[in-house]
Amino acid sequence: MTNDVSFKRPEYIEALDRWMTVRDVCAGQHRVVDRLPYINRHDKTEENIERNKSYRERAVYKNATGHTRNGLIGLAFHKDPTLTVPKALEYLQDDANGAGVSIYQQSQASLERVLETGRHGLFVDFHEDGGIGGHAVILTYSAEDIINWRTGMVDGHNVLTMVILREMKEEADGFGLKCTEQFRELAIGEDGLYVCRVWRRKGPRGGGPLEVVEEYLPKGKGGRLKEVPFTFIGAQNNDPSIDEAPLYDIAMINLGHFRNSADYEDSVFWCGQAQPWISGVDEQWLAMARKEGVYVGSRAPIPVPAGEQFGFAQPQPNTLVKEAMADKNQMMIELGARLVVASLTAKTATESRGDQSAATSVLAICVSNINEAYTQALMWCGQFIGASGKTAYQVNQEFVELTADPQMITALVALWQSGGFAKADLRGYLRKLGLIAPERTDQQIDSELQEQTDNLGLDDEDLNNGGQPSGT
Repeated sequence: MTNDVSFKRPEYIEALDRWMTVRDVCAGQHRVVDRLPYINRHDKTEENIERNKSYRERAVYKNATGHTRNGLIGLAFHKDPTLTVPKALEYLQDDANGAGVSIYQQSQASLERVLETGRHGLFVDFHEDGGIGGHAVILTYSAEDIINWRTGMVDGHNVLTMVILREMKEEADGFGLKCTEQFRELAIGEDGLYVCRVWRRKGPRGGGPLEVVEEYLPKGKGGRLKEVPFTFIGAQNNDPSIDEAPLYDIAMINLGHFRNSADYEDSVFWCGQAQPWISGVDEQWLAMARKEGVYVGSRAPIPVPAGEQFGFAQPQPNTLVKEAMADKNQMMIELGARLVVASLTAKTATESRGDQSAATSVLAICVSNINEAYTQALMWCGQFIGASGKTAYQVNQEFVELTADPQMITALVALWQSGGFAKADLRGYLRKLGLIAPERTDQQIDSELQEQTDNLGLDDEDLNNGGQPSGT
């Protein structure tokens, strides 16, 4: 039994290295250069140190994993997400976390983290604002900061009863910053209600045991919650279990490609510099060469001993390493990195759509999980501030662009006019086509249509005035 709030679950510790690998690979060459092998590690001479330094500097890193991640995010957010909330929660559209980050920007960052690690978290915090109403915010936590969790049966449901979040508290230190590690405990208390505690070391210079320094009992207009306002976002589902990182396989191949690149560039450096040679050299010729020097070029004839030859020694290129790089390129394309490399064969629209659907199936699941998590977080925000009404957040899941077909639109309008198609469904289809802005509601459209009709003067009185408009 342990009472240490900083305890880390075994599966969390086991996944840390995989998460860091994907993050480093996505970040770029400066983060992965130290993952290259060290040549002749037992040789501590300055010459070998310089050799390894040059070996790393010549390596060329192709960030296929990072570009794949960015391409997937671009597919999901090429259309603006739709936010449906009561009026009291509309502030979250422009400021979701209380620091000016919109819910759109925050959800983009959340999808990025899920693609990298297969795990992320949303926590809804509530500030009472001195009793003047209060406001709720949505805070995000990376996989590395969710160190412990527990579930239990409550009213016949297996729910989250505790989660421990690691935080770094920044404090002013002159013109600098001092960061202190702390742990936030979100739990269901003995009374069955939600409680939040902050643990921090109270000893000198951040030493000593961890103690509770703050305790919150958030109570919104709807009273205290009976559940922990925290939700996981996974690559497969949103339960507490750790999912596999979607980009991990590509990242590992990307690292192998980088190692091959380092070997290839090293061989290019050595093989690309021809070694001049002269046969039959004697002491007399060497003395002359040391005194006058030997110049190589079309305007500098090279004297050689009688009957001897001058030439260049050129090693064979290292084609095996280049073939290994090409193989890994193909493997990354097959795993999803083809978003970076264009297809070499022409395909029909149907074939292209089928390939795109297969490649984005993981993305579709991740986006669906993002939508569910943010919708749940928005519902908790509504409970805290007492706002009721339809609540939903929807990131686009149509990754293949639909094109407007005039004949299809005409047929749908005719079907609607005949009573076989609902107006809301027709408008939903037009939103998917981009003909209606996703954020425009049916109520807004109906209101504007009514105003437009009123302003056309269609309500003129029927007067026997020779067809002149009324009021003239």
